[in-house]
Amino acid sequence: MNILGTRKIWLTVSGLLVLASIVAMITYGFKPGIDFAGGSLLEMRIENVEQAKLPADTSLEAYIIQSFKASAGQDVIVQREGENQFLLRTKAITNEQKNIWLSSVNDVLPQVTELRFESVSPTIGAEVVRKAAVAVILAVLAILLYLAYAFRRVPRPTSSWQFGMAAIAALAHDVTILLGAYAVLGHFLGAEADSMFITALLTLLGFSVHDTIVTFDRLRENLLRRGGADFERKMNDSIIETVTRSINTSFTVALVLGAMVLMGGGSIFFFTLALLIGIVVGTYSSIFVASPLLLWWHNLSNK
Repeated sequence: MNILGTRKIWLTVSGLLVLASIVAMITYGFKPGIDFAGGSLLEMRIENVEQAKLPADTSLEAYIIQSFKASAGQDVIVQREGENQFLLRTKAITNEQKNIWLSSVNDVLPQVTELRFESVSPTIGAEVVRKAAVAVILAVLAILLYLAYAFRRVPRPTSSWQFGMAAIAALAHDVTILLGAYAVLGHFLGAEADSMFITALLTLLGFSVHDTIVTFDRLRENLLRRGGADFERKMNDSIIETVTRSINTSFTVALVLGAMVLMGGGSIFFFTLALLIGIVVGTYSSIFVASPLLLWWHNLSNK
């Protein structure tokens, strides 16, 4: 099996996916969660609703919106999560405003259970954005330095920095595609970019480079054992020797994440979906993107 022999096809596919992701980000942008934009989030369970107590021709969601505006003075977005659970998103309100609203609807909705209430000011949201960007940058730099150090003994003319930069390029590929996919999910399904998404993004960085390191480490062993000549053949052999392990490992993780996407509930749906997309893209890039990029850089440096 000559994976590197078809590298132009895989790199073309990756290029198109990256281009489509960039277009999606520019076209749709991201829907920031309260972690970044600021605001309040109220999760609650409403049970035993009597339709007769609601205003005429008014659904439960419409009543929540109207009553919230009247008592708390803010517009609110209501998202149903299951049969009895609701998630309310609004501009930042105080705990007192929230309690006033809950008291005002007590006659109509006597069985309301508050599950979660979070409130973040816009100032704190901006700080979270800055820290999230710093965290991603530091993670990428740490990965680059680690790879450059770990592969320092590869025989010349191959450079350990080539290994590091190829892995970082593959990471950039993975992150761009995940960001593009999340922009599409945000536009059509309402997925919000929040701290959970940043967690998924950082997890992708670690998982993707883990698979890439497995392939690169086998290449290093082959280079040390068989010499640096015929670099492309040794790299293709290294991919073949590790591809089954990479796919099997990713498949078992994908099974768990798939179950969580289907059965985990609305609060973690987009988080687990982002992880699932990241795992699939990261596995693909470790086989079909990172190694071809390393080969291209190796050939370019030896011209």
